[in-house]
Amino acid sequence: MNKLIFFFIYVFFISGCVKKVSFQPNELPDGRVGEMYYVPVNVSGGSGPIVDFHYEVHPYNSGLKLKFDTEKFYTKYLYNKFVIEGKPQFPREFCIKMKGGLVGGAGQGFEKIYKIKVAN
Repeated sequence: MNKLIFFFIYVFFISGCVKKVSFQPNELPDGRVGEMYYVPVNVSGGSGPIVDFHYEVHPYNSGLKLKFDTEKFYTKYLYNKFVIEGKPQFPREFCIKMKGGLVGGAGQGFEKIYKIKVAN
């Protein structure tokens, strides 16, 4: 019985030692109105691949979008690699808010906010 209790305590502590999710690049470069903006983003760490991913681009008519690899995995898209691309429509600071969950994460999720300054 003691071995079983020790095993569950060990598993509990080990499952809490998962690497934190990180985004590369951590911050996005500035852009210019009407010029193509293209930045590849890699998401690493965590307990496994991202399977639950939601994002919003503010304002929605910014001209920027996220483009994902279309490889089959757990979902239609592989969310660990994507590109932020498009032609910004007007000068302003744009915001991309992302959040999601991971395979085998036992509730581990992440949130990331990117800000892009666009000038004339």
